[in-house]
Amino acid sequence: MSSIKKQGIQNVIITYVGVAIGFVSLMFIQPNLLKAEELGLTRILIAAASLLATILPLGVSSVTTRFFPYFRNEEKKHYGYFGFMMLFPLLGTILCGIIVYTFKDRIVQQYIQQSPLFTFYFDLLLPLATIMGVNMALNAYSSSLFKTTIITFLEGIFSRVLFILLIVLYYYTCIDLSQFIYLFIFSYLLQTIWMCIYLFVIDQPSIKIDGVYFKSIGFAKLIGYGLLLTLTNVSSLSLKHLDAILIGKYWNLSYVAIFAVSAYISLIIEIPLNSLERISHSKIAQAFANKDQDSIRKIYYQSVKYLMLIGGLLLVGILVNVNELLGLLPDAYHVGKNVTIISCCAAFLNVSTGVNTAILFNSSKYLSGTILLFVLMILALVLNIWLIPVYGMVGAAIATGALAVIYNVVKFVMILIFFKMQPYDLSSLKIIFIIGISFLIAFVLPHFENGIFSMLVKSFTIATVYLGLTYLLKVVPEFHKYIPFHKGK
Repeated sequence: MSSIKKQGIQNVIITYVGVAIGFVSLMFIQPNLLKAEELGLTRILIAAASLLATILPLGVSSVTTRFFPYFRNEEKKHYGYFGFMMLFPLLGTILCGIIVYTFKDRIVQQYIQQSPLFTFYFDLLLPLATIMGVNMALNAYSSSLFKTTIITFLEGIFSRVLFILLIVLYYYTCIDLSQFIYLFIFSYLLQTIWMCIYLFVIDQPSIKIDGVYFKSIGFAKLIGYGLLLTLTNVSSLSLKHLDAILIGKYWNLSYVAIFAVSAYISLIIEIPLNSLERISHSKIAQAFANKDQDSIRKIYYQSVKYLMLIGGLLLVGILVNVNELLGLLPDAYHVGKNVTIISCCAAFLNVSTGVNTAILFNSSKYLSGTILLFVLMILALVLNIWLIPVYGMVGAAIATGALAVIYNVVKFVMILIFFKMQPYDLSSLKIIFIIGISFLIAFVLPHFENGIFSMLVKSFTIATVYLGLTYLLKVVPEFHKYIPFHKGK
């Protein structure tokens, strides 16, 4: 657990610095320097390209996470696994190119009326998806080497700083809209170049595939697993991006921007989970390869306990300050309050179930997880098509919340049945109690006209109550020794 904790802490620190940058960008820079339609354009491009990028690597990221432990050998340069891995995005780009341009006219017709700006830049989808797909493969390889901090830095800080720079250049007319969009895509390419250089410095991977060794592992098994997990990844990403894509179809890009900004606030709650999953996926895959059930059980239990505790504090902090937070945005964005509330509740549910995804999909039961995700993808499509035309962005948030409940409950039951693991105990009930008391206290706090001052007072009060109760109820007694005034042994 030491390497998980070390890199987990580093990832959390870097990620929260990135979130601070992203928060300033989202609350002050993007809505004020970009028109809502322009901001919506960047969001829908990312959403659509992300979905395409899950097909493009043909599941090699999942193959790497699960099977790289069987190839790990620095002296033999991992039997040329890097070269084998990079064949997948190459073939996937050809496949995706055929799909995209076969159905281009039909797709464009769906968006030409409500989101014409998206259709104008439609041809940039494949290049952006290709870059994203390669990045996914490189990130998975780096994670399998247990080097995750660089990934967090590039995605959390580097990309956000570059985006801010491009926005400023565009706002002051140093570049036009087309140049802004092209440079926006180029910023993703810079991450690819950086990761390639980094991997060749730290690992010196070989592109020469050791066919004999790969044959002993089983080419068909690797490729079959990758193709199957492609369906899994598409289904998983659909749960995250279908809403923005369909809002652009039924409403317009301005609504996409408002939804993206409102829902983004909830991502703060999921940061600890995302940071932990970067390293836990590889560690859990290694534990399954070593048949080390005890390590998996320990990671599962501790992830639920700590993530529920941290996520609860963030949930209370955001919800009691939601009016003040949205008050920092232009008036057009204030209608996103209900989206933020629903998204935050869904995010808390995700973190409070721990690293269940890593356990399910790195085990021999991954097929059951794939079927679950495929069913959820169909359900997500149905719910969004039903709710978005009627309720707009709130309908998208409701669909997301409902899917989060179903997904996490079923994963919990699967892990309980398959592996006889369940991570909840008395500490979980204590955390729920602390969250409830904190909410009750928040309702009696006075309101101040100055939004910033009001947020500071509420946040300080809630944090004091929350952390105080956590200490008094001994939710995490293992950390009491680090508290200066604690007199325990």
